[in-house]
Amino acid sequence: MFTNRLSILLVLAALISIAALTVQEAVATSAIPSGLEVEQMVQSRTADAARWTAMGEYYQSRAEAESLHLVRARAADAARWGAMAAYYQELETSQKQNLARGRAADAARWTAMAAYYELIAPAR
Repeated sequence: MFTNRLSILLVLAALISIAALTVQEAVATSAIPSGLEVEQMVQSRTADAARWTAMGEYYQSRAEAESLHLVRARAADAARWGAMAAYYQELETSQKQNLARGRAADAARWTAMAAYYELIAPAR
C-alpha cells in the first residue's frame, strides 16, 4: 500500500509540474507579439503620432488666430478710446470757451449797468 500511495503521489507531482511548466510557457510565449501584432502596434503608434501632430498644428493655428483676433480687438479698443478722448477734450475746450464767453458777457453787462447808473445818477 505504501508503495502504491508513493507512486500515485509521484505521478500527481509530475502532472502538476508539467501543468505548471506548460502554463508558464504559454504565458511567456503569449507575451511575445506575433508579426501581425507587431505590425498593428506600429500602425497604431504611427496613427497616434499623426493624430497628435495634427492636434498640435490645430491648436497652434488656433492660438495664432486668437492672437490675431486679440490684436484686432485691441486696435479697435484703442481707436474707440482715442475717439472718446478727442471728444472729451473738444468738449472741455468748448466748455472753457463758453465759460470765458459767459464771463466776458457778465463783465460787459455789469460795465454797461455801471455806465447806465452813472448817467442817471445826479452829478454832485
